[in-house]
Amino acid sequence: MRKFLLAAVAVALAAPAFADPLMDGGSAYERGDYPRALAAWQPLAASGNAEAQNNLALLYLDGKGVPRNLPEAVRYFQLSAAAGSALGQNNLGGLYRDGNGLPRDFGKAARWFAASASQGNSAGMYNLGLMYELGQGVKTDPVEASMWYDLAAEQNDVPNAAAHRDALLQQMPPINRTRVQQMAVACRLSGYKNCR
Repeated sequence: MRKFLLAAVAVALAAPAFADPLMDGGSAYERGDYPRALAAWQPLAASGNAEAQNNLALLYLDGKGVPRNLPEAVRYFQLSAAAGSALGQNNLGGLYRDGNGLPRDFGKAARWFAASASQGNSAGMYNLGLMYELGQGVKTDPVEASMWYDLAAEQNDVPNAAAHRDALLQQMPPINRTRVQQMAVACRLSGYKNCR
């Protein structure tokens, strides 16, 4: 799961280190130079950069470069999510789902995962699929779950998405499998905005 939490860091590594502080922080993080990552991201987060807020939250969550501080992690994830970061929304959803630093609230978790998924974030899609499969915060709906798993699987960065989709599809009558495919196409064509 850390792979998805640090997607912004991976993006940062694709560009030269001198490109900007967000990317410099990502390079430092990958080298294990957490104090340098903190120094790069802190001013950006304070100025409202949603990706830096998400990344700073991860440092506090894991105690890298700073003492572990769950309330600060929650605060920065909330700021990032509210500012529209798909990563922050997915990560905040995870805190609500797991009851990590916040009271467990499956309804809020599903809403944050949906916000992340609507921006095309594969981890948000996968997590929303889990919520529909398990009936956590939403009504159990294997067709909806399969659609979200399918959309996540096509991005090839969520290892379990295809397996979850395939397991659910095997249990469905052909008409529902066709419906999953139609829903996934419609969702994709809408830019992930009208996905029901």
